[in-house]
This record gives sequence, structure tokens and C-alpha cells, in this order.
Amino acid sequence: MTGAQTEVLAVDAREPDLRVIERAIAVVREGGLVVLPTDTVYGIVCDPDNREAVEGIYRVKGRRRDLPLALLLHDMAQVSDYVETVPEAAVRAMQRFWPGPLTVVVRDRAERTAAVRAGKGTVGLRLPAHLVPRLVAGGLGRALASTSANRSGRPAPVTMEEALSDLRGMVDLALDAGRTPIAQESTVVDFTQEPPRLLRVGAIVPERLREVVGEVRAK
Repeated sequence: MTGAQTEVLAVDAREPDLRVIERAIAVVREGGLVVLPTDTVYGIVCDPDNREAVEGIYRVKGRRRDLPLALLLHDMAQVSDYVETVPEAAVRAMQRFWPGPLTVVVRDRAERTAAVRAGKGTVGLRLPAHLVPRLVAGGLGRALASTSANRSGRPAPVTMEEALSDLRGMVDLALDAGRTPIAQESTVVDFTQEPPRLLRVGAIVPERLREVVGEVRAK
């Protein structure tokens, strides 16, 4: 679906215009790519059930195919749509830090997540503390495949201007809500290991994680 023009729409982070949200849902449902704000950084999202759309994210980012995408959820209950078993330490972390800047990596081999797992047996899940991605995921009826809205190797964007400097003309729609609240990427923790392993230090520092889940190994 991606063409030469990127449609840019303003959206209020606290009271999003539902017409803008519905436009984003329609683009994602049709296989398009959308840049939208989250609580951490701007992300590029698509329908995870559409393999061509997922491939589009890898292509426009120049992202290595062995690096998985994450799933942005509408609510906590959506976890069970994608994985059957969540370790108890991961449950504690989700209860404490969701909605928020924590990406939880758990074991999964279901066909439904194959497109975003990059050949791995794990999937990353996050429930953002931002209405826009949650409303889009809710309206779509499933999670959003997501990664930061920048070319690989470039800084993750915290404004729409930064995102479009990399991706203008390469995505179908961009929702501009101003600077992201946290302006830092999520912390990523692999809960398939014991103790859990810190894959990326982000907005949640290791000390806060350890208060909730106990020992956490460094990357």
C-alpha cells in the first residue's frame, strides 16, 4: 500500500479524535504502514497477521531479518491472544510496569506470531501508556507489530519531525502528537531465562526491575 506520499495527521495524545484513530485502523487493516506516537518513542506499526506488511517494515527501516518486531497491545487481556504461558516473574513485571515502558520477551512458537519473531522461539510484548496505539490496536482487534520509526542505526525518534526525516514517503500515514512523554526507548527483558536477562536498558532502570522480579542478569 505504501506510496510516494505520506499522509500526516495531528492527534491529541490525551483526547484523540476518533476519526483520526479510525483512519489509522483502516490503513493498518489494508496492509499499510503507520507511524504513531507511544509513551516512549515514535513507532512504525502494521498488522502482524499481514506478512507483506511486516516485510514492509523491515524494508523501509533497512532492518536485519534476524531482528524480531514487538507487539503493542490494547490491554493486558490481549496477552492471552498471543501466548499461552507467561512466567510468574514476567506477570509480576507486567502488573507493576504496564501500561508503561517495559517490553516482556516470552517463549512462543505459535504460527500467529511467526511473521514478527524473525525465526526465534520468543515474542516481545508491550502495553504502552499512550492512548493512540492502544486505541488503534483495540479497533483493529489485535496487537500491532511495531519497532521504532527510524532507519536502522539511527536514533529512535521522539518527535514526528525526526521520524519523517527518515521515513517520509516510505509509510502511508503518520500521526503527530508532539514530543513523546518519556522520550526514551522501552526496557527489554527476556523472561525465558532464569534469572531473567536484560536485553536493553531503557526507561526502566535495572534497580527498579530487581525490586519487582529479583535478580536480573545484564546483557
